[in-house]
Amino acid sequence: MSTELEIALVLGTAFLWVTVTLTILSAIDRPERKARRQERRDIRTEKRRIEYRPVAAGPHAQGRNRHPRSRRLHPH
Repeated sequence: MSTELEIALVLGTAFLWVTVTLTILSAIDRPERKARRQERRDIRTEKRRIEYRPVAAGPHAQGRNRHPRSRRLHPH
Protein backbone atom coordinates (compact mmCIF):
# COMPACT_ATOMS: atom_id res chain seq x y z
CA MET A 1 0.00 0.00 0.00
CA SER A 2 1.17 3.47 -0.71
CA THR A 3 1.78 5.96 2.06
CA GLU A 4 -0.89 8.36 0.76
CA LEU A 5 -3.53 5.62 0.85
CA GLU A 6 -2.59 4.64 4.41
CA ILE A 7 -2.81 8.28 5.55
CA ALA A 8 -6.20 8.64 3.83
CA LEU A 9 -7.49 5.48 5.54
CA VAL A 10 -6.30 6.62 8.98
CA LEU A 11 -7.83 10.09 8.56
CA GLY A 12 -11.07 8.62 7.20
CA THR A 13 -11.30 6.19 10.12
CA ALA A 14 -10.64 8.99 12.63
CA PHE A 15 -13.29 11.21 11.04
CA LEU A 16 -15.82 8.36 11.04
CA TRP A 17 -15.06 7.57 14.71
CA VAL A 18 -15.50 11.21 15.76
CA THR A 19 -18.75 11.51 13.80
CA VAL A 20 -20.24 8.34 15.30
CA THR A 21 -19.13 9.28 18.83
CA LEU A 22 -20.65 12.77 18.65
CA THR A 23 -23.87 11.37 17.19
CA ILE A 24 -24.23 8.86 20.01
CA LEU A 25 -23.43 11.46 22.69
CA SER A 26 -25.91 13.98 21.31
CA ALA A 27 -28.64 11.32 21.08
CA ILE A 28 -28.09 10.37 24.73
CA ASP A 29 -28.32 13.96 26.01
CA ARG A 30 -31.22 15.13 23.81
CA PRO A 31 -34.21 14.58 26.20
CA GLU A 32 -32.39 16.28 29.08
CA ARG A 33 -31.45 19.28 26.93
CA LYS A 34 -35.01 19.50 25.63
CA ALA A 35 -36.38 19.56 29.19
CA ARG A 36 -33.90 22.26 30.23
CA ARG A 37 -34.78 24.38 27.19
CA GLN A 38 -38.51 24.07 27.97
CA GLU A 39 -37.88 25.05 31.60
CA ARG A 40 -35.94 28.17 30.56
CA ARG A 41 -38.68 29.09 28.07
CA ASP A 42 -41.33 28.77 30.80
CA ILE A 43 -39.30 30.99 33.14
CA ARG A 44 -38.90 33.65 30.43
CA THR A 45 -42.61 33.70 29.57
CA GLU A 46 -43.47 33.87 33.27
CA LYS A 47 -41.29 36.98 33.65
CA ARG A 48 -42.99 38.64 30.67
CA ARG A 49 -46.48 37.99 31.98
CA ILE A 50 -48.30 41.15 33.06
CA GLU A 51 -50.09 41.14 36.36
CA TYR A 52 -53.24 43.22 36.22
CA ARG A 53 -54.32 44.95 39.41
CA PRO A 54 -57.78 46.40 39.98
CA VAL A 55 -58.08 50.17 40.06
CA ALA A 56 -58.37 51.55 43.56
CA ALA A 57 -61.85 52.93 44.22
CA GLY A 58 -62.09 56.43 45.62
CA PRO A 59 -62.83 60.05 44.81
CA HIS A 60 -59.48 60.57 43.10
CA ALA A 61 -60.03 57.69 40.66
CA GLN A 62 -62.37 59.71 38.41
CA GLY A 63 -62.60 63.28 37.28
CA ARG A 64 -58.93 64.18 37.38
CA ASN A 65 -56.99 64.96 34.24
CA ARG A 66 -53.67 63.34 34.92
CA HIS A 67 -50.90 63.13 32.43
CA PRO A 68 -49.84 59.60 31.61
CA ARG A 69 -46.44 58.57 32.84
CA SER A 70 -43.70 58.84 30.29
CA ARG A 71 -42.22 55.54 29.22
CA ARG A 72 -38.57 55.02 29.93
CA LEU A 73 -36.43 52.44 28.23
CA HIS A 74 -34.58 50.13 30.55
CA PRO A 75 -31.57 48.16 29.32
CA HIS A 76 -31.81 44.42 29.62
